[in-house]
Amino acid sequence: MASTIEAPKRRKEITYRYIATTRQGQLVKGSIKAASEIAAERLLISKGYIPEHVEVAPSMFSLEEAFPTLFRVKPRDVIVFSRQLATLLRSGISLLPAMEILYGQVGQSRAFNRILGSIINDLRSGGSFSQAVSKHPRAFNEIYCRTIAVGEETGNLEIVLNRMADYMEQQISMTQKVKKALTYPMMVTGVGVVVVIMLITVVMPKLLGMFQALSVELPLPTRILIALTDVFANYTLYIIIAGASLGALLLWLVKQPAGGRLLDRMRLNAPFIGPPTLLTELGRFTRTMSVLISAGLKLQDTMELLPHATTNKVFRDALHQVNEKLLLGEGLSEPMAQIGLFPPLLVQMVAVGEESNTLDFTMGVVADFYETAAEEKTTALVGMLGPLTTIGIALLVGFIALAVIMPMYTLTGAFG
Repeated sequence: MASTIEAPKRRKEITYRYIATTRQGQLVKGSIKAASEIAAERLLISKGYIPEHVEVAPSMFSLEEAFPTLFRVKPRDVIVFSRQLATLLRSGISLLPAMEILYGQVGQSRAFNRILGSIINDLRSGGSFSQAVSKHPRAFNEIYCRTIAVGEETGNLEIVLNRMADYMEQQISMTQKVKKALTYPMMVTGVGVVVVIMLITVVMPKLLGMFQALSVELPLPTRILIALTDVFANYTLYIIIAGASLGALLLWLVKQPAGGRLLDRMRLNAPFIGPPTLLTELGRFTRTMSVLISAGLKLQDTMELLPHATTNKVFRDALHQVNEKLLLGEGLSEPMAQIGLFPPLLVQMVAVGEESNTLDFTMGVVADFYETAAEEKTTALVGMLGPLTTIGIALLVGFIALAVIMPMYTLTGAFG
């Protein structure tokens, strides 16, 4: 089912494609024109849809849209640009001359330079900075654009730019720490898998063929290894096809709204990876809230943007539910307590922040706690994965060695 919804024209509109579900649970796909991703979601909700995924629709015959990875803007480019622009503005240079100074700086990608050129042209035409950056969602996300708009309105653009740069650096740092920690276990696993495959497919068939040719009863480990080797040798193509088909099926299921939610729920509830995953999401949620409120956004606007800061669908649904109840006048802490996903500590701190009108400071303190806890849990998990992976590979290689050595003793006894 597909449909096209026209939004009221205000500023330049962008075509978004969406996947949504109706109140009856029916999946709907189509396109919608809106000024921003948030505006597109609002329109879908007003039509009775529940947005699942909204993204900028690719333009016809656009090389950049067809191969986005070749023209991708790195977050580091946006961070450096934000800091440099904030420095120039603080030194007294007005916005347009500052942008012209930054255009074509050494180290910036061509894609980002083209974006800066487009923003400069919009500024020369009399457009606002926030409207100009909102036309480039691949470089500047909705949170960035909305925060910049508040900075323009309050006259604190250079402060907001620095805060957004700090926020983006914190998010990148957390991701890089996790990737760095997982490097060793992944390398050990990869090397172990390659070694085992080489043993089973290349080395073992020759040795085991010799054992089979002798009229000696072989030990159980050897018979198991012979059976596995025969399966891999005789059904290699079928195994590859079955593995690829299963992988494609799982990938398709994960991309479906229900499958994605199930996977995200499993991540949150899994025995070992669940706690660090939840702590990471809580840290991202509280940090984003602190940054947005301190930048001057109203609580309602902040809660509307927060689902864009997470990729976990279960967490995103919970934030949507909190926002809906906030709009009904139920506050923030009470709906969070009712949902059950948010820890009591966080709910209590939110209640304190609401009562004292210091929600930005309170969420900043809580964010520090959750980010530190998430890092410690992740480090502990990876520290456990390394030895477990090594032991698993060692046991597998040991079983293969045992299956080869045991028949040699049997043969020695038979010929002795």
